[in-house]
Amino acid sequence: MSDRIILVSHLGLASGMKKALEFIVGEQPQLYAVELDEEGIEQFKKKLSLLRHENKAMNTIIVSDIPSGSPGATAYSYFAETSDVHLLSGMNLPLVLDLVLSSTVKPIEQLIPDAIDAAKDTIQDYTLFSNGEMEDDF
Repeated sequence: MSDRIILVSHLGLASGMKKALEFIVGEQPQLYAVELDEEGIEQFKKKLSLLRHENKAMNTIIVSDIPSGSPGATAYSYFAETSDVHLLSGMNLPLVLDLVLSSTVKPIEQLIPDAIDAAKDTIQDYTLFSNGEMEDDF
């Protein structure tokens, strides 16, 4: 695998996402999770520094929880100094699954737009509108 995927978030989301993904598809050595917690941004940077030389990847894909958030912005600026970096925002399980499962068969130029499209397609509204009566068919 030439692409390294780093999930970054505020407390809990990145590690939970990694755990959920690996529950579904098994251990993924190219997938990392780093979280900003109550220890602050300097500790977050120290955690990132441990990954700087880990898994010499051709590309680093950073997936963050929210646009312009501290975890994503900090990780992007940190890794932009040493490798080809791509920053995606709006972390969700379909996005991360698609990135992980397709990264060995698609070039980065196709991988990222395809993963984003696949993730967008999974957002659906399944709300049922009724007059308050229960349906036997449901």
